[in-house]
Amino acid sequence: MVRSDATGSQPDVVALTTREERVASTSLRSWRALVLIILVCLGFTLLTFCIHFVHVSSVPSSYPFAQEAAPSISFTIAPEGYSGQHFIYLANGWLQGHLYVDAPPPHDAGDYTFWHGHWYVAFPPLPAVFFLPLVAIFHYSHQFAMSVGVEFTFGIVNIMLAFLVLRRLVKQEVVKLSFSSVVWLLVFFVFGTELLYVSMQASVWFLAHVVATTFLLLHVLELLGKRRGWLAAFWLGLAAFSRSTALLIFPCYLLLIFLQERHHTWLILKKCATFSVVLALFVVGMLFYNLVRFGSWLDFGYLSMNVNPRVADDLHQYGQFSLHFLATNFYYMLIQPPLPMRGPPFVRFTPVGTGIFWTMPALYSMVRTFVVRSRSYLAWSLLAGAILPLIAHLLYFNTGWFQFGYRFFVDILPLAFVLAVMGFHARLRWYEWGIILLSIAINVGGLLEYTYLQFLFY
Repeated sequence: MVRSDATGSQPDVVALTTREERVASTSLRSWRALVLIILVCLGFTLLTFCIHFVHVSSVPSSYPFAQEAAPSISFTIAPEGYSGQHFIYLANGWLQGHLYVDAPPPHDAGDYTFWHGHWYVAFPPLPAVFFLPLVAIFHYSHQFAMSVGVEFTFGIVNIMLAFLVLRRLVKQEVVKLSFSSVVWLLVFFVFGTELLYVSMQASVWFLAHVVATTFLLLHVLELLGKRRGWLAAFWLGLAAFSRSTALLIFPCYLLLIFLQERHHTWLILKKCATFSVVLALFVVGMLFYNLVRFGSWLDFGYLSMNVNPRVADDLHQYGQFSLHFLATNFYYMLIQPPLPMRGPPFVRFTPVGTGIFWTMPALYSMVRTFVVRSRSYLAWSLLAGAILPLIAHLLYFNTGWFQFGYRFFVDILPLAFVLAVMGFHARLRWYEWGIILLSIAINVGGLLEYTYLQFLFY
């Protein structure tokens, strides 16, 4: 039996039978679904523990010829010395009744903004909210543990939300997936995308990505559900308060409502007006936050930020956004391949950036979506939501360095993931399993390389 999905798409020629659909739908609400989520969370937990607390001492035998090195490895339980320091300091400032922070550590004033005698955190402030109770108890001690705790909590939440997105896609008949296909796709999202690396860093820039992903997934769930304007805007506004580029996803909702309700003018106006008003409140809130910090509505604190010398000259010469950066960002976002090596691990991922289809090859399924679902309102709306953030990152003064892959793409990963899911067959073909396994191997391997073989990048 073949049916069109609820978003105006063409039917998939490999749709499940009616009985298989019922079995898959029931499985997504049964103990099998619970077991799936528990197993994926356990795998994520184990990897988190290894990355953060199992320290590997890698010493090349003939440095600097690291590509020919045979590292001697010893394991100890020892946390690395990074954390979400900026958000911890910001939370402490709020608890003391001001928006600036205490003077940052003498050895690390990077990415703080100095203004009128005080240091500020220019980044959107939402992640600091989740540090407030921890900082109230521990102050500046246990920064690493606090950062890992917040990061891990949101990582687990993202796993559960990704499953709910898949379940709602099936329930709304946007896609027809067997339960085994849902298993593969959930594992792909958790272990086969650059979100894995981002979710294992526990440092300020990456924490913002992880928190924003949570609220973007909630935004996507609302798009797949009742599409309430106020709630869709609320989730998107919270995502923007963690990663400001998330705000630029707003065309996704507006286009979807316009296409879905095009015969109901009053309903379009009502939902779009509600969405716009609530989202505008977040924008005004962020602008007011700028005003009380830096004396200007439009000063976000980035131009005067104490950035790494590697990017400082370009920032000061060309500004935060410029066509000057377009070619460089385009190359590292879409083209830059992994670099071959003569010895283990045989490939090296440049910390400036690696093309997203090299690190997440299963996202190629997005192309098929626009072939088999060329009239899908949801697909075109998701694409519309991704355009402005991609343009912003292509014009940005920094590629996201230091990183595995191209971390700025995580800002639209929930949209890209749904587009990719819509392009897979109802029962995954052998080559689709293969490309998902390849994505997992690349991302887990890249994470381990960046964690335990950092001498390769210097």
